[in-house]
Amino acid sequence: MDESKQGGASSEGALQNISALIAGCTRSEDGWLRAEPSSAWMQGRSLYGGVQAALAVEAMRPFAEGLPIRTLQATLCAPVPAGPVAIHARILRVGGSTRQIEARIIEGEQVLALFVGIFGKARESVVAHDFVAPAFDEAKGTDMPFIKGMMPDFLQQFRARLLRGHFPGAGKPDTEHLYRISLRDNAEHTGLAQLLTMSDFPPPVGLSWLSTFTPASTMTWMLNFTGHAFDNQSLEDWLIDVKLDAAHDGYTQQTVTLFAPDGYAVARGTQCMVVFG
Repeated sequence: MDESKQGGASSEGALQNISALIAGCTRSEDGWLRAEPSSAWMQGRSLYGGVQAALAVEAMRPFAEGLPIRTLQATLCAPVPAGPVAIHARILRVGGSTRQIEARIIEGEQVLALFVGIFGKARESVVAHDFVAPAFDEAKGTDMPFIKGMMPDFLQQFRARLLRGHFPGAGKPDTEHLYRISLRDNAEHTGLAQLLTMSDFPPPVGLSWLSTFTPASTMTWMLNFTGHAFDNQSLEDWLIDVKLDAAHDGYTQQTVTLFAPDGYAVARGTQCMVVFG
């Protein structure tokens, strides 16, 4: 079996993929979800943001009553350290068409991350519009290697190719990056947990402006889902388009759009990030 398709971390050297992490969660009736992500999901001092989002939405799921997610809002308050993670979910409001649900990643008395998901039933409407992935030149792309000890551990969960722009530390004032990525997982198709895991993959575009590698951190994140079906899509060959919208005083704002392998946008997000350089 291809190593990228192995589930869990049961055999030596195998990665704990997102399917195995979600499957290993334990849940209680009072809204708590507990998970044990491995070190392969760390991003420096903190658990990778895409996995934080996947766990938060998994905690919300029983309260959503099967409604599809429309929007996810996140405030990342503090690093989520390595080791067991506890998430508490609760309903904020139930309307005629939507449910607003909160999930908090908590350590002791401290809130490490706060998520609000809005789940809503489909409505009949004459307004329907999709947008498609940008064109790119495959020949100009560069494979993104994983160098253990020099790059965040979570990157080993992906295969990636940078199709437009430059890597962090290149000293190039880019305003747009385009990546093609594949997630290493044993799921047959892309589920919500896999989509969320991919959604936070790209680093800040602003890091390419710097001539050396410099840390950065996400403060807030909002992800809107277009409604285009993704649960029949492969985990291979997703495109992520990242545009730098503004940058001042060490803070950057960027827009991130995920395009499924069929070429249509599935989610678009905005992030406010801190660049330490």
